[in-house]
Amino acid sequence: MNKDKKLYQQILKVTFLLGSVQFFNIILSIIKSKITALLIGVAGFGVFGLLSTTLNLISGFSKLGIDVSAVKEIAVANNELKKDRLSNLINTTIHLSWVLGVLGALICLVLSNWLSFITFGNDNYTSYFIVISLAVLFNQLLSANLAILQGLKYIKKLAAVTLFSSLFSLIPTVIIYYTIGEKGIPWVILITSIIGFLISKFFIKKVKIKKTRFFFNQLFKDGRTMILLGIIISIANLYEILVGYLIQIYIANFRNVTEVGLYSAGFTVLNSYVVVFLYVLSKDYFPRISEVSNDNIAIKKMLNSQVAIAILLLTPLVVLFMVFNPIIIKILYTKEFMPIQGMITYGVMSILFKVISWSLGFIILAKGNSKLYLSSELISNSLLFVFVVFGYKFFGLTGVGIGYSLYHIIDLVIINFIIFKKYKIHFHLNVKLLFYICLGQCLIMLFLIQIENSLLKYILMSIGILFSLIISIKKINNFISFKEIINNKLKF
Repeated sequence: MNKDKKLYQQILKVTFLLGSVQFFNIILSIIKSKITALLIGVAGFGVFGLLSTTLNLISGFSKLGIDVSAVKEIAVANNELKKDRLSNLINTTIHLSWVLGVLGALICLVLSNWLSFITFGNDNYTSYFIVISLAVLFNQLLSANLAILQGLKYIKKLAAVTLFSSLFSLIPTVIIYYTIGEKGIPWVILITSIIGFLISKFFIKKVKIKKTRFFFNQLFKDGRTMILLGIIISIANLYEILVGYLIQIYIANFRNVTEVGLYSAGFTVLNSYVVVFLYVLSKDYFPRISEVSNDNIAIKKMLNSQVAIAILLLTPLVVLFMVFNPIIIKILYTKEFMPIQGMITYGVMSILFKVISWSLGFIILAKGNSKLYLSSELISNSLLFVFVVFGYKFFGLTGVGIGYSLYHIIDLVIINFIIFKKYKIHFHLNVKLLFYICLGQCLIMLFLIQIENSLLKYILMSIGILFSLIISIKKINNFISFKEIINNKLKF
């Protein structure tokens, strides 16, 4: 029981640290989004969304999944105390990031005119793609540095990179949008990526790495395992980005770029809301299960602990978000963005399912089963496209939120079935019951929102919020005493 307590303590400590950083990032994001909405409007958000998706698409293709596969390899070598192997993997990751980053930048540069036609239907945005081609390179270098810190489990350094990148990119963003408006979008994207890279470089220099000479032929030989797994991950990520890109193109053609701006704004709200939990999973949980990838009992223990804490922390936030999302939209954006209210109300339900399915999906990556990972991702993202497009076609932006939640429910069922059949890893009964209790709270709140009598509605919703908070606090306290958390220093 003492070991279990320590595991829950570790999860809570990491969640608290990264959560504090992400909370600060959200505050900065709110300021940035509010100013951006005022300076470039809804249409500008649409252009930003399409450019960012295209950038992610090219970056996803060029990085070959090294940002994920490197984490697994580095974590394993670090756990086994193989110093020479570890140094070699770190240097290989850095060198590969330069080669692949330059390749991606050249692809974006050469295809800039074609990308403008495909994305916007004309060549007016060719110069935009020329500018963000450099962002492809810096994003690749940033991803490699983060992968190294993640594999070594330097949680504080990871948090610092995230924090300072958001902080130092705020002022240039405001200045550029205020000075040149929508034309500044590609420059904001580029400067943000450069700032992120420089900050990550600063922290990487503090890591003691034995330097090795760069030999192009040797590079791919040393990184063979990393590259093979990375290619599969890259294909899966590329397909996911492509699906997101096609959804935006569909909305742009079905309606207009302004509607894409609303769609992008809605997903920005949903993603920023859950990002702290997904960030914890990718930066802490994934390296931990990678270290014990051959021990299914240890993985099951970590899975159940991680999911239990995530559910208890998430549920009150989901409930609060469902109640106050109209106010949040006004704070984040302007009245022009109110059409996304229905999308967020129903879409926020997906968060519980998404966090759990991610927790399961990382097990496949930790095991290095690239074929299974690829097939599951292709099926999953195909379903995403179908549900979101059909939801939008019949119910507009609200339908996007409904389709998004339905997709994540089905996705969780599929990945849960795969993990159990393949590895015999499953959730404990108490975790399942906890999930159903928390899901019930969200469904009840969704019902209460529909009540027309305002006084009755807000009284019942207030009771629901209080009830949700009490349950989460009580359940967490059953896992670990809050007195111990307060009294102990945060040590990693």
